Amino acid sequence: MLSNNKKDILILLSLSIFAFLSVIWVNEVDIMEARNFITAREILQNSDWWTTTLNGQLRFEKPPFPTWLTAFTMMLFHSKSESILRIPNILVSIFTILFLYISIIRIKKDKLFAFLSSFVLLTTFMFIKIGAENTWDIYTYAFAFCASLSLYIYMQENLKKDLFLTIIFLILSFLSKGPVGFYAIFIPFIIAYLFTNPKEKWKGKIKFILLAIIVAFALSSIWAISMYFNHSNYFLEVMKKESLTWSTKHSRSIFFYLDYFVYMGSWIFFSVFVFFKSPKNKEDKIFYIWNIISLIFISIIQMKKKRYGLPIYLISSLNIAQLCVYYFRTPYENLKKIEKFLLRFQQYFIMFVIFLSLVFITYFGYIKKEISFILFLLYIFIHIIFLILINVKYTKNNYAERVILFSGLTMLVLNFSSSWVLENNFMKDKMLKFKVPVSQEVVTSNYSIYSNDFDIEEVWRTGKNIKELTNIPMEKEIFYLGDKEPENLMKVYKIIKIYKYQKINHKIANLYYLERK
Repeated sequence: MLSNNKKDILILLSLSIFAFLSVIWVNEVDIMEARNFITAREILQNSDWWTTTLNGQLRFEKPPFPTWLTAFTMMLFHSKSESILRIPNILVSIFTILFLYISIIRIKKDKLFAFLSSFVLLTTFMFIKIGAENTWDIYTYAFAFCASLSLYIYMQENLKKDLFLTIIFLILSFLSKGPVGFYAIFIPFIIAYLFTNPKEKWKGKIKFILLAIIVAFALSSIWAISMYFNHSNYFLEVMKKESLTWSTKHSRSIFFYLDYFVYMGSWIFFSVFVFFKSPKNKEDKIFYIWNIISLIFISIIQMKKKRYGLPIYLISSLNIAQLCVYYFRTPYENLKKIEKFLLRFQQYFIMFVIFLSLVFITYFGYIKKEISFILFLLYIFIHIIFLILINVKYTKNNYAERVILFSGLTMLVLNFSSSWVLENNFMKDKMLKFKVPVSQEVVTSNYSIYSNDFDIEEVWRTGKNIKELTNIPMEKEIFYLGDKEPENLMKVYKIIKIYKYQKINHKIANLYYLERK
């Protein structure tokens, strides 16, 4: 028989796999994933894992660890399938969920709190979305989150192995996106811990923690130092450009992340409730303060994107889990009116969301026939079962438990059945859906592609580097990507064949197969 811990881990693992595999195929590659995939492809092409390149140019904008994992996956599976290449980020996401469970058991000695923390995280909309994309953010924030949990355990139990784990996770976080995760998650945790714990708990450990941070920073800097000594001028130019980018591009209001509740998915109202209600127990306040400080830290940075708000979703899972544990262990009669109202409102909200999903699936799946009839029936069946289960055979004793568990499961069902509806018809990047495939004659040829106007995603789609056309090429045969015939090339080349090509902006362009006259 499995122990309770193993059962919980098996349940969390199964739900996590289901959550991410449901959406791994939905999104087309965006600019961030394209950069990662191209660099991974060129690592294998060049047989150089240390000096990374993008479209043939040195790539120093991001540390290489996520790209190393992607390149290893590409090599292991002999595949450039985008779904396959998203396996590393999914594994990191699932690891984070399971590590959270194990860590909270050690920190709080509370299996229910540990299970609900991981359950809330794996059913949070934004965590699923970012976790299913192979960009740098999931790596740096997830590892910084795990480093914080390891440090918390070290503070509690004073074991060297936990401090060692903290160093490892910090190294991986630094190697994923520099100090971003360290700044947004790790430092806020240290501040929150100092606020909520007496000096006796941390005073003698400060020097070891500082030493751990220094060691992690030093070891993770080896790659950057190596690039600096080998390509100093170019490396400094890139660092200057990156610094300027963080202070000038995507500049948003300081209140930009205050709508993070919406991106919690089915936990939206629980997240609002815990945001405005600090726990009474001083030891439980650490997660609340950690979340607030992290929110402040990322809000004062000029450059803001929704995925940069991932620290809030990671930490909020702990705050929401605290509320869920309270509901599980408090008799319904002893709940306050506002707490009963929240449960009832959450139940109706879930029912409304499922019903709305039914409408979408019926319209786009059955009327517009965007999916097969068998798949349509499967989705309808699952939704109806959910509507029935959430409304029958519950008592006051298990009402809160049912609402909470169905809140998370509803998010997974929606991801499984409706993500394609939202992505194809409502999301802003629906224009990335390609209807004109790249000709295999172009992909498999050895001829260079030139262009005067291209996006980096085109380099991934065409399967080869694209050179900027500055001078007349010397090759006998080339491809030219453009909207119209290249007049400057027509003096030297003749058109052999024209391939239709759908660019990243959804416009149709041409790939001209040219041969010297």
